Amino acid sequence: MVYTLFRLFILTLVLLVAGCSQVVSPIARSTVDIPGGYKEFLRDPEAATGRTLILAGFIVSNKVSRDGTVLTLRPYTMDKRGIPRSPIKGSGELLARSDRILDPANFGRGHLVTLTATYVGREPRVVAEQQFGRPLFEIGEIQWWPKEPHYPYGYRYPYRIY
Repeated sequence: MVYTLFRLFILTLVLLVAGCSQVVSPIARSTVDIPGGYKEFLRDPEAATGRTLILAGFIVSNKVSRDGTVLTLRPYTMDKRGIPRSPIKGSGELLARSDRILDPANFGRGHLVTLTATYVGREPRVVAEQQFGRPLFEIGEIQWWPKEPHYPYGYRYPYRIY
């Protein structure tokens, strides 16, 4: 009886500790200035220059060069732990730049990422003689997630081998 209660206590303790872990390290979380994430950033992008926030996103493309890596992301909402959940509607794309070379196998097209990033400003780009550019962020700490499964019918059909 005592042995069973002890095993139940250990199992409960392990599940509680595993459920409380965060995706981004506590040191990186301490640098965050905008706690509301990307939605809070969209309210006033100019006031966010030089400030740090936690982002989650879907990698649309990546460009690797000697200077580092530039990721094009579609912003996602995230849960309390920092795991990406769903796209933010009407948010467009953003650029995340790193001076490190990120492995294209892990940070390639189709992967989800969670990162801390500092807003630098707009991407310097002119279209039809007007200043146009996506928001540009400098990557602090980054965590990748495996590719989302693609189901051709919008849901997983249990009797088909994909």
